[in-house]
Amino acid sequence: MNVLDALSEAMQFPSMIAVRRFPPPWSIEDIDAAFVVKDSTGQTLGYFYYEEEPGRRSAAKLLTKDEARRLAVNFAKLPELLEKQ
Repeated sequence: MNVLDALSEAMQFPSMIAVRRFPPPWSIEDIDAAFVVKDSTGQTLGYFYYEEEPGRRSAAKLLTKDEARRLAVNFAKLPELLEKQ
C-alpha cells in the first residue's frame, strides 16, 4: 500500500484520525531531581532534569529548578496550543 492509498483509506474513517495517542490534559509532577510530564492516562511523556546545587549543576550541565519547571509547563501546554490551530 502506498501513501496515497493509505490517505484515501484514512479519509473513509475520519474518526480514527481524530484519536489522540497522548490524550490531554497533560500534568506535571516534581520528583526531586526532575519534572515529569504525563498525559491523562498516566503515560510519561518527558523528563526535565534539574540540579539545585550550582557546582553540581555546572559540572553536569543541568538546568536550574526554575528553568526545568518552565520548560515542563510549556511542554504540557502543547495539546492546548495545537487545538487552537
